[in-house]
Amino acid sequence: MANETALSQIKSLLGVTDQDEILTTVVELIEQRLEAKISRDVVPPELNYIVVEASISRFNRINDEGKTSASENEVSSTWQTDDLAPFAADIADWIDKNDPDNARVVYFR
Repeated sequence: MANETALSQIKSLLGVTDQDEILTTVVELIEQRLEAKISRDVVPPELNYIVVEASISRFNRINDEGKTSASENEVSSTWQTDDLAPFAADIADWIDKNDPDNARVVYFR
């Protein structure tokens, strides 16, 4: 089930009120991808901003799947096809801090 806080924030930022089904699907897919990357069953609250921002990016690309750029008149747009790529460093930092398998060991002599 999609994160209601994320849905509310996305609707507010996009100014949409009639796209609930599409937004819910987008949020759920982004959450699933992020959960897989961090090896968790639920996205932690401190990473919710990634769900919001990546979902907006994905929503804005609907009907342009597979494209990396588009132009119309004098306006050109380019985008990444991996919506989580801009957050790779943030995700890696979170994993380093929160994954017990990555726990740092300090030895004293």
